[in-house]
Amino acid sequence: MSSTQAESVRKSFRDFVRRHSGAEPPSAMLETTLIRDGSYCGRRFSLMGYSLIWFVDEQQIKLFGQNGSLLRSVPAADFCATIPTLRVSDETRRAA
Repeated sequence: MSSTQAESVRKSFRDFVRRHSGAEPPSAMLETTLIRDGSYCGRRFSLMGYSLIWFVDEQQIKLFGQNGSLLRSVPAADFCATIPTLRVSDETRRAA
């Protein structure tokens, strides 16, 4: 994983939170390294109640809403390319 990829995921997640919360996220974001069976497997980001888990080997991203429910599971490249227009369905909003 390159630092460029990580920065792209951070920026896209921040954009997602900004768009869906309607507020400017704080500059500080909680970031946790994920270890599975003693090996690095990804990162978790948390911001304003939203969470994103990036499974690096699979290049898969899972987005979780403020209530902890899974909103989306998408390839990392798609997430970073489309996040400005990614919409959460009305059903997901009602569940939150």
